[in-house]
Amino acid sequence: MLSEGASLIDVLKTLYPGIEEPSEGWSDHMIMSILAEIIDRPPRREKLPEYNTFEDAVELFRTRKRILILTGAGVSVSCGIPDFRSKDGIYARLHVDFPDLPDPTAMFDIRYFVHNPAPFYDFAMEIFPGQFEPSISHKFIRQLEVNNQLLRNYTQNIDTLEKQAHIERVVECHGSFAKATCLNCSAKFDGDIIREDVMAKRVARCPRCTVGVIKPDIVFFGEDLGKHFHTQMAIDKDDVDLLVVIGK
Repeated sequence: MLSEGASLIDVLKTLYPGIEEPSEGWSDHMIMSILAEIIDRPPRREKLPEYNTFEDAVELFRTRKRILILTGAGVSVSCGIPDFRSKDGIYARLHVDFPDLPDPTAMFDIRYFVHNPAPFYDFAMEIFPGQFEPSISHKFIRQLEVNNQLLRNYTQNIDTLEKQAHIERVVECHGSFAKATCLNCSAKFDGDIIREDVMAKRVARCPRCTVGVIKPDIVFFGEDLGKHFHTQMAIDKDDVDLLVVIGK
């Protein structure tokens, strides 16, 4: 299209006919960023024609023995834990409750946390474990494990509800509140050490060095996923016979 004289915005609107123009208008840089993301995106996998009905899905769960389940925030919403990106989710609320944040995602950005951990500790009580019960989705995954059909549950969630549901074959991709680390002296603690501070909306300080801020061992933006994730995924990726994504 470009060789025929079309503009960048013409190309974008051809690929996304319903795309809405931002209030500040389109810039060439913005359009090129979107087009680059489209080009780099892996092609969509083709649907397998033999699986079409609810009964087909039931049969897959009945017959597969190495099921890998990836769970996201949606499996915990019914437990009372808000998700992140919906219109009433965590980011939308942070935008209102913490207007001084440069961006709602800064609450979970390691650079911002190191600079100013107070907003995180002011908010953390809302998602801190121990206040919620596992959902029917967690219990379903646990039942697959009891049936010896669960290869692994990779969870993006940090609420530890998988452990409360007694799921043992779980990888917490983004870490959890179960452990915590001092950013100054690197001392390791059980996650309960910050509970009182979280409930008081107070920044937790290290009892060993007395000056360092304690950070729960959840993966913030700007941090790498833990080594255990990569090690386990390298083992599991060639062994799975059914991949299920729940609650992205």
